[in-house]
Amino acid sequence: MTDKLNDKCGNGKSEEARPEDGRLHEAGVEESLGSLAEFAAILLRNMESSGNLDGTDSFDTVFSQSKQETYFHQDVAKALGKLRERMTNIDDTSVILYPGSNSDETFASVFGSGVIHVDPDEHAMDVMREKGYNVAEMTIEEYVSNMPEEGRVDVVFSYNSGLVPQELLDKISAGCYVIANNWHGSANDLSNNPNFTLVCAIDPESKSGEIINKEGAQAALGTTTTKSGNMDIDIEKNPNTLWLFEKNDESAAE
Repeated sequence: MTDKLNDKCGNGKSEEARPEDGRLHEAGVEESLGSLAEFAAILLRNMESSGNLDGTDSFDTVFSQSKQETYFHQDVAKALGKLRERMTNIDDTSVILYPGSNSDETFASVFGSGVIHVDPDEHAMDVMREKGYNVAEMTIEEYVSNMPEEGRVDVVFSYNSGLVPQELLDKISAGCYVIANNWHGSANDLSNNPNFTLVCAIDPESKSGEIINKEGAQAALGTTTTKSGNMDIDIEKNPNTLWLFEKNDESAAE
């Protein structure tokens, strides 16, 4: 591990960490952004009325305070548990990355304390570090660029964080995985990547909680067109569904 990674990675249990993506924190990327903004607006009004802003930037103050706690999605955790059962080659030695994790505990609750949460957000990484999670306070591009040449990745969780960058996809071992939703077209993008094969999918909001087979998972991908005034806008279908993709063995294909 390089010095740069050692400087910016850390957890509360071990010094070992491995090099996410800042795109999670662009406008509109979090599933809960509406409620977060609502909370921030109320908090801001209260702070202004009580005179507690002391000349600091209102938005920065509110936004940082609203991100001081971890969060957990029970329905997503249950869905991830079902997908985890299909990933029989993943164990405690696997390298598991959650790019753009913010302070989300959901993925680690299923895949274990070895999950590395990669995010440039200082506040989010501080709270995760304090709770003993592996963190890397940087973008996923920075993380990958500081990995050793022979470094590998076994699982990537692409959740509301944009497309998985090619340099990260290149590090994923043959027979290993990406779990992606479609809020920013990540699952659609992977479905068109010849180096990955769609395995199955699951909808965390489904009452049945059952795995969707490959054919059904493929049919759930794609975009749909909606009207916005006089414009036609293409949006991703089923943004909350989780798709499981497996990296192909390129040597076998040759």
